[in-house]
Amino acid sequence: MRVVVESQGFKTSDREAERRLTAQWVSVEGESGAGKSTGFEAMFLAWGPAPFLKAMPAVKACSQISTTLSIGGARWRITRNPTSNSVEFERTSAGEVPMRIPLTSRDPERPTASRFLLEQLGIPALRQGGKVLGIEHIVPFMYVRQASTGATFLGGMKPELRELAVRAMLGLREDAIEAARDTCRDLRRDLTAARRALAGFEALRAKFGFSTPEELAHRRHQVEQDLAQARETARKTAQALGNANKTLQELRDAANKAHPAADTTDRAATTADKRLGDALRRLGEAEGRLAQLRSPAPVTCPTCRQRLRTDGLAENVCPMCKEDDPGRRGRSPAQDERLRSAAKAVEDARKLCDLLRKQAAQAREKATAANRAVRQAYQTADAFAKATVEPLRLAAVEAENKVRELAVLAEQLGERTDELVNAITTQQNAVKRLEVAVREAAQALADVQSQAQARLADLLKKWSVLFARRMAAAGARWRHAHIAEDGFTPVVNGESFDQVSVAGSTLALVELNALVSLRELGQQVATSSVPGLLVVDAALAGLSDTPADARVRTYLLHLFAQTAAGDGPLSQIVTASQEAIGGHPGARTIALSKSEPYIPGLVLADTA
Repeated sequence: MRVVVESQGFKTSDREAERRLTAQWVSVEGESGAGKSTGFEAMFLAWGPAPFLKAMPAVKACSQISTTLSIGGARWRITRNPTSNSVEFERTSAGEVPMRIPLTSRDPERPTASRFLLEQLGIPALRQGGKVLGIEHIVPFMYVRQASTGATFLGGMKPELRELAVRAMLGLREDAIEAARDTCRDLRRDLTAARRALAGFEALRAKFGFSTPEELAHRRHQVEQDLAQARETARKTAQALGNANKTLQELRDAANKAHPAADTTDRAATTADKRLGDALRRLGEAEGRLAQLRSPAPVTCPTCRQRLRTDGLAENVCPMCKEDDPGRRGRSPAQDERLRSAAKAVEDARKLCDLLRKQAAQAREKATAANRAVRQAYQTADAFAKATVEPLRLAAVEAENKVRELAVLAEQLGERTDELVNAITTQQNAVKRLEVAVREAAQALADVQSQAQARLADLLKKWSVLFARRMAAAGARWRHAHIAEDGFTPVVNGESFDQVSVAGSTLALVELNALVSLRELGQQVATSSVPGLLVVDAALAGLSDTPADARVRTYLLHLFAQTAAGDGPLSQIVTASQEAIGGHPGARTIALSKSEPYIPGLVLADTA
């Protein structure tokens, strides 16, 4: 895939600046601190954040960064605020309205900036082992960073993500595998459904208790007889329950009728008790008067305490204070008559009390007997309800439940009589057929996967041949080189990238050759979409003046010059170095310094 960076844009609150990169080899040269790494990281930060990218101070000072790319035949301007959660895509070659696409989305159908950019690059968003390919996994194949080159392969990218990215860029979409996997999955799902349906039919057969259609018909006839018998039992039980409820109601009505009589006797007993109380009170008063008359005559007035006289005064009047003294016994001849009269009144009151006491006792006995009769009536009704009515009610409920259960079973038997046996046979045949289809689909999936693995092995072999050629062209000391199947890691002289003892320029050369040979492989694969862009920060870092390093330098400069001339697998290479290396035909040199940094017009003390 031809990918070329045409320019970068930088915007602050008071100015805008642009850096033009229109050349197949752009050599950015300048002293340390001129912002080379800052500009390169900003190139890819415009596409969205990535774990290995860092917004340096000069980029943080920008309110907006942009990168203009030529992807295939389309020209895109990609713009982003370094702190925003969206990216703006504008297809300037077609004059379309800019689209603002979010960085993340919970809806898998809604596009994200990563998925949109992958789509423009022609790279499918493959999934493997729970990992989903994103643009941040493709950037390490386009951007060799100063911070990681010569130390970690592709910036320390995980092997499983490297494999996923390479498969996607080489067009190993594995459509046949996915189709076979979908077919196998669908057949397994159908087999599971068929087995579940068969289990349901067999459960019904076990419930109905039959194996053959004749047994099913006999079972249905037996259930219909049981249902008729259960209905008759329920009818008789309901009738007996109705009669028992009627008897119970009669007992309760009798108890309720006894209530008024008991209330009447209670009121009569209360009235007799009241009359007895009144008579006893009058008896007490009569006995008090009699006792008063029988007491000795007073000699002093209870009011004035003067000695009493009887001269010319009433019997009950004090001759001194003239106050009435009703308790004073007169000293007249009528005293005996009053005593006889008071004694007779006491005798009459006692006789009346005796009579009323007998009447009250009789009334209370009648009330007690009436209340006892009411209690016995209610106890009889409750005992009948407990001993007769409640068992009949429970029996009636059980009988109705039995009728309903047998009715449902009879209905099911009626519906299934003609079809259940045939359904079980049909379902058993379907399960057998699907089991065979699942085995065949699994074998087909294994065959397709084996073919895909063989294709991958063939591509890996071709990649290894191309990689070995490039390593041999860089120097005779790299005698053996290939790309390992595990994580697509380059191996040189028997040592993998992360195990080689020599770091620095050697590992930088290995990484660059692995990436360039991958692009050569992409040119041979019709379905490939490996981006032709390669950005290399500190391209010649670590190279000394020794003959071996001089050969490496010559090799790399030749590679860059090939790209400048339009030859080779790269559509564009952008390099950064502290020394002048771009003096080749077709190369565009951008000279920088701390006073003239990569981002024009933004001079910061801590730019890198």
